[in-house]
Amino acid sequence: MRIVQDVVQLFSEGVYALSKMRLKYNREEQVKYISHLDFMRTFQRAIRRAEIPIAYSQGFNPHPMMSFGLPLSVGVTSDAEYMDIELEKDMDPKQLKEKLNQALPEGITILKAVELEKQSSKVAGMIALADYRVIVDLKRELGIHLEEKINDVLKMDEMMIEKEGKKGIKMVNIRSDIFQLTIEEERQDQVVLSMRLSAGSSSNLKPELVLEALKKYIEGFEVDYATVHRIRIMDENGAEI
Repeated sequence: MRIVQDVVQLFSEGVYALSKMRLKYNREEQVKYISHLDFMRTFQRAIRRAEIPIAYSQGFNPHPMMSFGLPLSVGVTSDAEYMDIELEKDMDPKQLKEKLNQALPEGITILKAVELEKQSSKVAGMIALADYRVIVDLKRELGIHLEEKINDVLKMDEMMIEKEGKKGIKMVNIRSDIFQLTIEEERQDQVVLSMRLSAGSSSNLKPELVLEALKKYIEGFEVDYATVHRIRIMDENGAEI
Protein backbone atom coordinates (compact mmCIF):
# COMPACT_ATOMS: atom_id res chain seq x y z
CA MET A 1 0.00 0.00 0.00
CA ARG A 2 2.86 2.36 0.89
CA ILE A 3 4.50 1.76 -2.52
CA VAL A 4 1.24 2.55 -4.32
CA GLN A 5 0.91 5.83 -2.38
CA ASP A 6 4.49 6.80 -3.25
CA VAL A 7 3.87 6.09 -6.94
CA VAL A 8 0.68 8.18 -6.93
CA GLN A 9 2.54 11.04 -5.27
CA LEU A 10 5.36 10.87 -7.81
CA PHE A 11 2.89 10.96 -10.68
CA SER A 12 1.07 13.95 -9.18
CA GLU A 13 4.35 15.86 -8.90
CA GLY A 14 5.20 15.38 -12.55
CA VAL A 15 8.28 13.18 -12.20
CA TYR A 16 8.69 12.89 -15.96
CA ALA A 17 10.26 16.36 -16.10
CA LEU A 18 13.83 16.01 -17.41
CA SER A 19 15.09 19.50 -16.64
CA LYS A 20 14.26 22.53 -14.57
CA MET A 21 14.76 26.16 -15.58
CA ARG A 22 14.67 29.41 -13.64
CA LEU A 23 13.66 32.53 -15.54
CA LYS A 24 14.25 36.13 -14.57
CA TYR A 25 11.97 38.64 -16.29
CA ASN A 26 10.68 42.19 -16.01
CA ARG A 27 7.22 43.74 -16.01
CA GLU A 28 6.92 47.16 -17.56
CA GLU A 29 4.23 49.82 -17.75
CA GLN A 30 2.27 48.05 -20.51
CA VAL A 31 1.39 45.08 -18.27
CA LYS A 32 1.36 46.54 -14.76
CA TYR A 33 -2.43 46.37 -14.45
CA ILE A 34 -2.70 42.66 -15.27
CA SER A 35 -3.79 40.53 -12.30
CA HIS A 36 -1.55 37.68 -11.16
CA LEU A 37 -4.03 35.08 -12.46
CA ASP A 38 -4.19 36.69 -15.91
CA PHE A 39 -0.42 37.02 -15.88
CA MET A 40 -0.06 33.27 -15.30
CA ARG A 41 -2.41 32.62 -18.21
CA THR A 42 -0.36 34.98 -20.39
CA PHE A 43 2.76 32.94 -19.68
CA GLN A 44 0.96 29.67 -20.35
CA ARG A 45 -0.21 30.91 -23.75
CA ALA A 46 3.28 32.19 -24.60
CA ILE A 47 4.80 28.82 -23.66
CA ARG A 48 2.36 27.05 -25.99
CA ARG A 49 3.01 29.50 -28.85
CA ALA A 50 6.76 29.16 -28.42
CA GLU A 51 6.40 25.35 -28.41
CA ILE A 52 8.34 25.03 -25.17
CA PRO A 53 8.26 21.33 -24.07
CA ILE A 54 6.89 22.08 -20.61
CA ALA A 55 6.10 19.15 -18.35
CA TYR A 56 2.60 18.55 -16.98
CA SER A 57 1.43 17.03 -13.72
CA GLN A 58 0.12 13.50 -14.01
CA GLY A 59 -3.08 13.71 -11.97
CA PHE A 60 -6.72 13.87 -13.08
CA ASN A 61 -6.36 17.60 -13.81
CA PRO A 62 -2.94 18.02 -15.50
CA HIS A 63 -1.41 21.48 -15.24
CA PRO A 64 1.87 22.91 -16.52
CA MET A 65 4.77 22.55 -14.10
CA MET A 66 5.52 26.21 -13.49
CA SER A 67 5.77 28.21 -10.28
CA PHE A 68 6.17 31.94 -9.76
CA GLY A 69 8.28 33.69 -7.17
CA LEU A 70 6.68 36.65 -5.41
CA PRO A 71 3.36 37.77 -6.94
CA LEU A 72 3.45 41.41 -8.00
CA SER A 73 0.67 43.75 -6.92
CA VAL A 74 -1.49 45.26 -9.65
CA GLY A 75 -0.05 48.61 -10.75
CA VAL A 76 3.55 47.78 -9.78
CA THR A 77 6.41 47.43 -12.28
CA SER A 78 9.53 45.37 -11.74
CA ASP A 79 13.04 44.60 -12.97
CA ALA A 80 13.36 41.34 -11.06
CA GLU A 81 10.61 38.72 -11.28
CA TYR A 82 11.29 34.99 -11.20
CA MET A 83 9.61 31.74 -12.14
CA ASP A 84 10.61 28.08 -12.35
CA ILE A 85 9.45 25.75 -15.11
CA GLU A 86 10.02 22.04 -15.64
CA LEU A 87 10.56 20.59 -19.10
CA GLU A 88 9.87 17.19 -20.65
CA LYS A 89 12.94 17.56 -22.87
CA ASP A 90 16.33 19.14 -22.36
CA MET A 91 16.58 22.62 -23.87
CA ASP A 92 19.32 25.19 -24.16
CA PRO A 93 18.55 28.10 -21.76
CA LYS A 94 19.54 30.67 -24.40
CA GLN A 95 17.13 29.14 -26.93
CA LEU A 96 14.37 29.03 -24.32
CA LYS A 97 14.89 32.72 -23.57
CA GLU A 98 14.82 33.71 -27.24
CA LYS A 99 11.73 31.67 -28.13
CA LEU A 100 9.75 32.91 -25.15
CA ASN A 101 10.65 36.54 -25.81
CA GLN A 102 9.28 36.18 -29.33
CA ALA A 103 5.99 34.85 -27.96
CA LEU A 104 5.48 37.13 -24.96
CA PRO A 105 3.57 40.43 -25.27
CA GLU A 106 5.25 43.81 -25.13
CA GLY A 107 6.10 44.77 -21.58
CA ILE A 108 7.37 41.34 -20.50
CA THR A 109 10.95 40.35 -21.31
CA ILE A 110 12.91 37.30 -20.20
CA LEU A 111 16.20 38.74 -18.97
CA LYS A 112 17.95 35.50 -18.09
CA ALA A 113 17.36 31.73 -18.12
CA VAL A 114 19.45 29.18 -16.24
CA GLU A 115 19.18 25.43 -15.79
CA LEU A 116 18.83 24.18 -12.23
CA GLU A 117 19.51 20.94 -10.45
CA LYS A 118 16.28 18.94 -10.45
CA GLN A 119 16.16 18.91 -6.65
CA SER A 120 16.64 22.68 -6.33
CA SER A 121 14.25 24.49 -4.01
CA LYS A 122 11.41 26.43 -5.60
CA VAL A 123 12.16 30.09 -6.03
CA ALA A 124 9.16 31.14 -3.91
CA GLY A 125 10.68 29.46 -0.85
CA MET A 126 13.97 31.35 -1.20
CA ILE A 127 12.57 34.89 -1.16
CA ALA A 128 12.91 36.92 2.06
CA LEU A 129 13.57 40.55 1.03
CA ALA A 130 12.64 42.98 -1.76
CA ASP A 131 13.93 46.41 -2.75
CA TYR A 132 11.53 49.06 -4.07
CA ARG A 133 11.78 52.55 -5.53
CA VAL A 134 8.65 54.54 -4.72
CA ILE A 135 7.90 57.92 -6.29
CA VAL A 136 5.40 59.80 -4.15
CA ASP A 137 3.49 62.84 -5.40
CA LEU A 138 2.33 64.77 -2.35
CA LYS A 139 -0.91 66.70 -2.09
CA ARG A 140 0.98 69.72 -0.77
CA GLU A 141 4.48 70.87 0.03
CA LEU A 142 5.52 69.50 3.42
CA GLY A 143 7.48 72.42 4.79
CA ILE A 144 9.37 70.06 7.12
CA HIS A 145 12.67 68.18 7.03
CA LEU A 146 11.24 64.83 5.90
CA GLU A 147 14.44 62.81 6.38
CA GLU A 148 14.54 63.68 10.07
CA LYS A 149 10.86 62.78 10.46
CA ILE A 150 11.37 59.39 8.77
CA ASN A 151 14.36 58.66 11.01
CA ASP A 152 12.23 59.50 14.06
CA VAL A 153 9.54 57.07 12.86
CA LEU A 154 12.12 54.32 12.34
CA LYS A 155 13.27 54.72 15.95
CA MET A 156 9.84 53.58 17.09
CA ASP A 157 9.42 50.01 18.34
CA GLU A 158 5.91 49.82 16.91
CA MET A 159 4.35 51.09 13.69
CA MET A 160 0.77 49.94 13.94
CA ILE A 161 -1.26 49.97 10.74
CA GLU A 162 -4.43 48.35 9.44
CA LYS A 163 -3.76 45.37 7.18
CA GLU A 164 -6.36 43.41 5.27
CA GLY A 165 -6.01 39.64 5.29
CA LYS A 166 -8.11 36.57 4.59
CA LYS A 167 -9.83 36.94 7.96
CA GLY A 168 -10.56 40.65 7.56
CA ILE A 169 -8.81 43.82 8.66
CA LYS A 170 -6.56 43.82 11.71
CA MET A 171 -3.94 46.05 13.29
CA VAL A 172 -0.37 44.84 12.73
CA ASN A 173 3.07 46.10 13.71
CA ILE A 174 5.08 46.52 10.51
CA ARG A 175 8.25 47.97 12.06
CA SER A 176 10.22 44.69 12.03
CA ASP A 177 9.41 44.22 8.32
CA ILE A 178 11.13 47.49 7.33
CA PHE A 179 14.87 46.93 6.86
CA GLN A 180 15.62 50.16 5.05
CA LEU A 181 13.71 53.36 4.34
CA THR A 182 15.63 56.31 2.92
CA ILE A 183 15.09 59.31 0.65
CA GLU A 184 16.69 59.22 -2.81
CA GLU A 185 15.37 62.59 -3.98
CA GLU A 186 13.19 65.29 -2.49
CA ARG A 187 11.43 68.15 -4.28
CA GLN A 188 8.75 70.59 -3.20
CA ASP A 189 5.79 68.25 -3.65
CA GLN A 190 7.46 64.98 -4.59
CA VAL A 191 9.74 62.53 -2.81
CA VAL A 192 11.49 59.38 -4.06
CA LEU A 193 11.83 56.70 -1.39
CA SER A 194 14.07 53.63 -1.33
CA MET A 195 12.62 50.70 0.63
CA ARG A 196 13.93 47.29 1.62
CA LEU A 197 11.05 45.27 3.00
CA SER A 198 10.29 41.73 4.10
CA ALA A 199 9.02 39.56 1.26
CA GLY A 200 7.98 35.98 0.69
CA SER A 201 5.60 33.43 2.15
CA SER A 202 6.39 33.98 5.84
CA SER A 203 6.13 37.78 5.84
CA ASN A 204 5.41 40.13 2.97
CA LEU A 205 5.15 43.90 3.47
CA LYS A 206 3.92 46.00 0.56
CA PRO A 207 5.24 49.55 0.02
CA GLU A 208 1.68 50.86 0.10
CA LEU A 209 1.43 49.95 3.79
CA VAL A 210 4.68 51.80 4.52
CA LEU A 211 3.15 54.90 2.94
CA GLU A 212 0.06 54.44 5.12
CA ALA A 213 2.33 54.37 8.16
CA LEU A 214 4.12 57.57 7.09
CA LYS A 215 0.74 59.25 6.61
CA LYS A 216 -0.23 58.18 10.12
CA TYR A 217 2.96 59.14 11.94
CA ILE A 218 4.17 62.21 10.00
CA GLU A 219 1.91 65.22 10.15
CA GLY A 220 1.28 66.73 6.71
CA PHE A 221 2.47 63.67 4.77
CA GLU A 222 -0.48 63.23 2.40
CA VAL A 223 -0.08 61.10 -0.72
CA ASP A 224 -1.72 62.22 -3.95
CA TYR A 225 -0.28 59.41 -6.13
CA ALA A 226 2.50 56.84 -5.75
CA THR A 227 4.42 54.85 -8.36
CA VAL A 228 6.02 51.62 -7.13
CA HIS A 229 8.85 49.77 -8.88
CA ARG A 230 10.46 46.56 -7.59
CA ILE A 231 14.21 46.63 -8.18
CA ARG A 232 15.40 43.30 -6.82
CA ILE A 233 14.42 40.24 -4.79
CA MET A 234 16.79 38.63 -2.29
CA ASP A 235 17.17 35.69 0.08
CA GLU A 236 17.44 36.04 3.86
CA ASN A 237 21.16 36.83 3.57
CA GLY A 238 20.55 39.74 1.21
CA ALA A 239 21.88 37.88 -1.83
CA GLU A 240 19.96 38.46 -5.06
CA ILE A 241 18.05 35.41 -6.25
